[in-house]
Amino acid sequence: MRWLPHLAVSTRLRLAFALLAGMFAFIDQSLSQAIPWILLIVTLDLAASTLGYLTVIEGAVRHTQLLAILTVCTVVAGMGMGSAGPWSKMLILIPAYHVGSRFARKGAFVAALVGLVVALGTAWWLQRLTTAEAELIALASLLAILFGLLGGWSHALEPDAHVDDTSVAVEASFLLRRLHELADTLDTGFDAPGSAEMALQDLSGEMRAARSAILVGYGDDPAVPLAIRGADRTPWPDPMEPDSVLAQTWRQGVPVLAQWNDDLVARSVIVVPLNDGDGHRLGLMVADRPLVTPFTEDDLAAASAVAGRHAANIDLSVLFAGLRERAGLEERERLAREMHDGIAQEMVALGFGIDAVRRNARGQGSPLADELDSLRVDVSRVLADLRLHIGDLRIAVRPDTGLGAMIGARLQNFGSSSGVTTRMHLSETGFRLPAHTEVLIYRLFLRMLADARHSLNAEIVEVRLNVAAPRVELWMAHDGTSSLTERDFADYPLNSMGGEILVEPYAGVGVALRMRMRARGAAPSATLSNERIPQPS
Repeated sequence: MRWLPHLAVSTRLRLAFALLAGMFAFIDQSLSQAIPWILLIVTLDLAASTLGYLTVIEGAVRHTQLLAILTVCTVVAGMGMGSAGPWSKMLILIPAYHVGSRFARKGAFVAALVGLVVALGTAWWLQRLTTAEAELIALASLLAILFGLLGGWSHALEPDAHVDDTSVAVEASFLLRRLHELADTLDTGFDAPGSAEMALQDLSGEMRAARSAILVGYGDDPAVPLAIRGADRTPWPDPMEPDSVLAQTWRQGVPVLAQWNDDLVARSVIVVPLNDGDGHRLGLMVADRPLVTPFTEDDLAAASAVAGRHAANIDLSVLFAGLRERAGLEERERLAREMHDGIAQEMVALGFGIDAVRRNARGQGSPLADELDSLRVDVSRVLADLRLHIGDLRIAVRPDTGLGAMIGARLQNFGSSSGVTTRMHLSETGFRLPAHTEVLIYRLFLRMLADARHSLNAEIVEVRLNVAAPRVELWMAHDGTSSLTERDFADYPLNSMGGEILVEPYAGVGVALRMRMRARGAAPSATLSNERIPQPS
């Protein structure tokens, strides 16, 4: 009996089905009749489960043995269904689940069909095939299809056993240990905004600046403010615009000491590049102050030195954040693919099966016809929600698509599929938010959209998005019944990043959500109290 600890969770679940059938038989006062059938089916099921532990035969021979045992188990369950009381209808669930886990969708349907045919034939041969008995057998076969499909899906989600390559495992272990040691040496670990804040703190020790910021962008990617001081939004023009004061450093990677006259007051601006280990531009360090106290060449050299000291840490933090974000996107895509190819297809097949039973019940004038109609409506509703969730997993914020475009596309898709009126007001500057921030805002939007979808009387959904990186404001409301409160968002990650989430009533029974967020270290407003910088002596 040493193989008992190796029984899978699915085997224990099938044993639970057997115990449940025995309990119903006890309630029906037919336990003495049920025991032989239950023991016979459980014995055959355990024999099939332990076949891999009790034999060394591999390949087609073992496959044939397993198929034979499961076939006998299914036939015996069908005979029990046709010759015994209502408790026996649960016996088909045991081989159906096992066959589904071993032979996927095709096996689930075949097992249910074999059980249905054998049960109907046995009941007819014993002259106990009534309309009620036939309906019970058909319903049990339908449940067998469902449990067989669930068995196949659960087996598909189990990781495949494989032998790890020792050299790859050793190399991965070395890299992870090295990353752990490196994170311990950094004051901010791999936190990109924290590394940028340290750079600005170091810059403030070298010179006086009214406003300063760290902008990150690789290649043709848009600029992303990682940290900003002295303002709650990026005050300079987009560096990808040709006439921007930041454009020369952005394109050529050279430090610039310039004068900028397009602000409320003329300003002296320092722009120095942040370069990675290969000398490629990964971002900019920008600082400005009123032109009455202009920066000098010594200030430019000091800012370049600060950028050189912190560029490696910022580059590492941004790359590490990108790896985490990519892993998250890949995981979401994998889940969406498995849900689409697995449970979604199985739910469609289940709906077809219910349709067939509905037609038969309607043709025979069965009282179960109305209940089957209601069941079909519920299955259709669950399938529609499942498809929307798959779409939510696949629609994610990516470098080539802005937050506003993603929210607009998802809102349009929601409106076309639900018939709800949607309205959106969008205002975005050329600067992008950090990718992880955009993902959190997008998920907050999806949460409110799910609340509108589950509301039974929502007719209007409104969204207003204002992005002036690193400041962002999202307002979203619907007029349907909702039970959302601020307590539901108390632990949302945006709160720890300086965000504020408010929930208030809208249109009577509706709800409105407002999220505001500024960058860490930003001033309360863009109007500064330290504009008067002393003249250098």
